[in-house]
Amino acid sequence: MNTPGLPEFSGPRAAPAAAPPVTDTNRRIARWAVDAWLLARQDSAEPQLAVQPSYGRSQAGAVLRYQLAPGAAHDVQAYARASAALAGPRERELAAGLSARPLPALPLRVYAEARVGESGGEAAVRPALFAVTELSPQRLPLGLRGEAYLQAGYVGGDRATAFVDGQARAERPIARRGEAEFTAGAGGWGGAQTGAARLDIGPTASASFPLGSGRARIAADFRLRVAGTAAPASGAAVTLSAGF
Repeated sequence: MNTPGLPEFSGPRAAPAAAPPVTDTNRRIARWAVDAWLLARQDSAEPQLAVQPSYGRSQAGAVLRYQLAPGAAHDVQAYARASAALAGPRERELAAGLSARPLPALPLRVYAEARVGESGGEAAVRPALFAVTELSPQRLPLGLRGEAYLQAGYVGGDRATAFVDGQARAERPIARRGEAEFTAGAGGWGGAQTGAARLDIGPTASASFPLGSGRARIAADFRLRVAGTAAPASGAAVTLSAGF
């Protein structure tokens, strides 16, 4: 993700709906799958202006998926997701919907869902339709490995908006201990919706390791904001993600 999840924006309200892929896709042979994530982001010590949008602040969430027809070409899934902001305005969201791959040979999944969100003490129900890439990691020159995802769609209801969101990483394995792998490289993170946009670049390092019946990954980045004005400012970010 790909996992539907992260509500990245606040003040304008969150639009993005997916998280980067976590780990081994072989676990999807089973009907049930769970992904969870926690993003801890260094925030600015300066007070945020009431009219200033934010993107990519600290947050946590989880998504539960059920394959309706395992092995079918279109891989139709039902899912439910919960997420919450851990910094800035209090925001929580529940969502449920269906997803499928319209063209099995194309690594693209389409989601249709209903969202129930609470922001600033106000609750709202909004529909959302979006598409998310499901790209496999790719070998790059110089021993690098590339990972990327991109999503785009539309969220209706109050403060309706189109959105686009994505990230890309180029990392090189630097150590391995048992089934754990350590990598380092560089990445880019960005997104935009009505009234809010930003692009960050910077170094990244990660470790992936077995966790129960699945795998987990912890990534540490320094995200330098090079475009856009959305808060927070440039700073460190740590992401813990796990898939079962």
